[in-house]
Amino acid sequence: MANASTPDAAVAGLKVRERVLLFCAASGTDWKRAGVIDETATAMIIKGLIVRNAVGRLKLTDRGRTALLALLPDLDDHT
Repeated sequence: MANASTPDAAVAGLKVRERVLLFCAASGTDWKRAGVIDETATAMIIKGLIVRNAVGRLKLTDRGRTALLALLPDLDDHT
């Protein structure tokens, strides 16, 4: 994921667990119960798609939000 300047580039290299983690972070779902491992969360932080907030919960960065919207192209039309 060298260049995430376009939505397609933002999701091109994401693995299934990374995509699941984006959904979990956006919805507040317990990502560990969804089967996502700690190493995936660490990788997503390094990629700049998620961060930990003050209480340790994961939240999307702007780049992460762009990636999530690229996964849900029809959602962008309704917001």
